[in-house]
Amino acid sequence: MLLLRRNGDVNMEEAMVDEASAAMGEVIERACTSPRSRDGKANARRAKVVQAARELFVEHGFHATGIARIAQVSGVLVGQIYRDFANKEAIVAALVEEDLDRCLRPAELCAARESGDRAAVRAWLRRYVSGAEIPDVRMVMEIMAESARNDRIADVFREVDSRMHAQLTAALSDLAPPGAAPARIACLVDAVRIMGGGSFHHWLSDGTGPAEPVIDMLMRLIDREIAALAES
Repeated sequence: MLLLRRNGDVNMEEAMVDEASAAMGEVIERACTSPRSRDGKANARRAKVVQAARELFVEHGFHATGIARIAQVSGVLVGQIYRDFANKEAIVAALVEEDLDRCLRPAELCAARESGDRAAVRAWLRRYVSGAEIPDVRMVMEIMAESARNDRIADVFREVDSRMHAQLTAALSDLAPPGAAPARIACLVDAVRIMGGGSFHHWLSDGTGPAEPVIDMLMRLIDREIAALAES
């Protein structure tokens, strides 16, 4: 009976590992999934609207900026804006997506992973930890404040968080030793996200990111934890 119970425990543990590995595989696959592309003319029109909204949100705030004002500044008719964007929240979503692509560089990370360039993956990870390519902090703070009272903007932020999680999981999984436990990698992913959040607040508090020696120290900590994954 004891033997059967132990075998059952082993089978359950293996099932849990398989499930964690499958879940991590889905996350990593999502890291290289690009948003739906549009034709050049539509992209140019949308870019005008997003840029106008960016400037107005920073200057006047989300609530004080209406579609009519965005149309006036962008030069895109109100009717056309509503054909491209269902509402103002959809403009925010496009704005955040634009900044996220600029900050995370998903195509660059995917290319590094596909070529097996571990140095390039690590360089991507260093940029993330440093927060050096965070877009306009004022814009981020304005949208974060709005997300606390607007469910649709909160959904946008949840999507951002999901994409960031996918990118980090992909990067750290590639740097991890073969056979590293998915649960340990997931724990490291969360730790690195906390580091990135700290860098963001550094930029927010004094307009500069962490000093290079600090980033060097954080990367040594990450390298040490990656090496320790071989023991999992």
